[in-house]
Amino acid sequence: MRSVPPAEVWTSAAAHAAGAWGIEPSSVEVISHTENVVCRIDQPNVGPLVLRLHRPGYNSLSELESEVTWVESLRAAGLPVPQQLPTLAGDHFVEVVVAGERRHVGVIGWIDGQPVEDLRSGDGSDVVGHYRRAGELAALIRTHNESWVAPAGFIRRRWDAAGLVGEAPVWGRFWDRDALSGEQRRLFSAARTSLVELLTSVPTGPERFGMIHADLHLRNVMADGERLTMIDFDDAGWGYYVHELAVALHPAAGEPWFAAARDALLDGYASVWPLAADEVELLDAFLTIRALMVVSWLDDRPELDIHAFLPHVIDEAVVAAEQHLGRAV
Repeated sequence: MRSVPPAEVWTSAAAHAAGAWGIEPSSVEVISHTENVVCRIDQPNVGPLVLRLHRPGYNSLSELESEVTWVESLRAAGLPVPQQLPTLAGDHFVEVVVAGERRHVGVIGWIDGQPVEDLRSGDGSDVVGHYRRAGELAALIRTHNESWVAPAGFIRRRWDAAGLVGEAPVWGRFWDRDALSGEQRRLFSAARTSLVELLTSVPTGPERFGMIHADLHLRNVMADGERLTMIDFDDAGWGYYVHELAVALHPAAGEPWFAAARDALLDGYASVWPLAADEVELLDAFLTIRALMVVSWLDDRPELDIHAFLPHVIDEAVVAAEQHLGRAV
């Protein structure tokens, strides 16, 4: 199992890497550690910045550079996204070694506010209003694809049938995990078989498939008053547009305000881009896909504190798989 170095190891590495941007930090603080280690860097008389130490083996340097290319195109089109800052040498990333692992490091502009997820209080219904704007943002990404053309050498992963539920999905074989009981394995395998068959009929042409954020859940949307900003494009890639919606909606699954959040998300999306009836019909299936995917994602990260939630995540995936198979009969 990958061990987790103490915070001072990360902050020391971040402070060292910051020199490539001409930054002499007055303080460095780890503010998040999930897929990547994310640090806040403060400088005397200058606003804060965000430095990310990317998880080894997930995105290659070419994939990270492609991410910058796409996010900068979104920013140029007026979408609310952070700015990737170049090093003094004009690059976007440098490499550091932390606890024997090589990590790519990048710096982006600071975004004021807090994740929408952190605004939840009481029964959680107070975040429903943000789902409409999140739907608008997802639709603006789709609109951007109408005029954007990937440049030569652009490389990002594909969230297609193979990447989601194929023999070797991007996030791993969710139906083949040691943490699962025999019955859970059989259930997830049956759901996967059904989903593979379903996705064979979903086109991957530009009318239904293009570049998406692919992780637009509540923690990756920052709220500063009424202004929302999309962050963390680590999973951005080619995918079904309905997958974007399912990822955004998945945190609301099982909540009493789920229906209200779903309506708000779809209404916001439709205010920018007219959703086809077949896409709306596919939303439940893609919610099931997301629930199953998260099982393998979390199971592969036992070093994280959130790994303790794996049994709960498996239980949620069981409910989603059973509901899907019930609908598919």
